[in-house]
Amino acid sequence: MTGFLWLRRNPLSLIFTAISPFSLLFILFVVSGGEYVQFAVAGSLVMALVGYGLALGQDISFYKIEYKMQDVFVASPVSPITYMLGLALSQLLYGLPALLVLLSLAVFFSVSMNFLPLLLLNVFLIWGTMSSIGFFLSSHMLHMRNATQLISFVNVIIAVIPPVFYSIEKLPVELQFISYFVPTTHASLMLQYSMGFPIPEGWSISLGLIVQSVYFVFFILVAKKKALWREN
Repeated sequence: MTGFLWLRRNPLSLIFTAISPFSLLFILFVVSGGEYVQFAVAGSLVMALVGYGLALGQDISFYKIEYKMQDVFVASPVSPITYMLGLALSQLLYGLPALLVLLSLAVFFSVSMNFLPLLLLNVFLIWGTMSSIGFFLSSHMLHMRNATQLISFVNVIIAVIPPVFYSIEKLPVELQFISYFVPTTHASLMLQYSMGFPIPEGWSISLGLIVQSVYFVFFILVAKKKALWREN
């Protein structure tokens, strides 16, 4: 309902939520003359999911600090995870049109429809992990300016600097090793593999799923156990 009401009052938000991933997709397409369009699609999809998940932190910070709405849910039988999931779904709602376009492009460039289940699992793991991170960070924010700055910083660290929009082989070996600790690296590698790019040496689909699943479970537990739900 939160997402639906926001869309009814501000339908232009459908465009604003898609500006960052689509702008980078356009730039890479133009600069490379279409040569790196698969990298651009993979990176844009991952960036969109990261953005939708982390933006949850800004929304929750706003509801908690400005509207004091979270106090109502704290006083009710609603659990922190239920509250997080409800607002995460509303965040996903007004990002859904752009997400569907990017998913369609990912399927279009895939070498086989057999990769569709892996694609959907990939989307779920990244969205769930980033939503948990956003919720955890928002629970520790005391001012909206801090929330906006921190979320923007984390977004760049997770979605832009790692090999999400480019091949991991462009990095020195030492940095390649470090980048494997970032879940978005594995998400982008899975998408690149589904589009026909070769698997980097020492990496596998199983490794990518294991790393993403570990991050997913870990940050769900962090959001459940360590997020500040009740004020002392």
